Amino acid sequence: MPRRGTLQLSPRIAALLRQAGFDVEAVADRGDLAGRTDKFIFEVAFSEGRAVTTNNIRDFRPLAAQWLAQGRVHAGLILLPSSRTRTRGAITTLADRIASVMRDNPDGLASSERWVGPLSGA
Repeated sequence: MPRRGTLQLSPRIAALLRQAGFDVEAVADRGDLAGRTDKFIFEVAFSEGRAVTTNNIRDFRPLAAQWLAQGRVHAGLILLPSSRTRTRGAITTLADRIASVMRDNPDGLASSERWVGPLSGA
């Protein structure tokens, strides 16, 4: 089951997802990705077969659309609310929600996107 992802989020969330059995990496933990452009991150994620998980909807959705318009495929997007609570409970809830998306799509996201709704009460 494809369970790979690149997170533009806290390395703590990546650690929780790895503990749950997912092959995920936080951009901040990778020297080759930290500080690089969104386009570069998207291209590396594609080359590694990783869906991108991000709250940077404004930049990543157009990148994905551009790829599709060019007839290219990508490994998918998991999109999060642009504003989120940064409490310990919210981090755990967010990791659980991302894990749920990954489990619900055992064949990967194949050029599609999935949304994680707002974290109410987390």
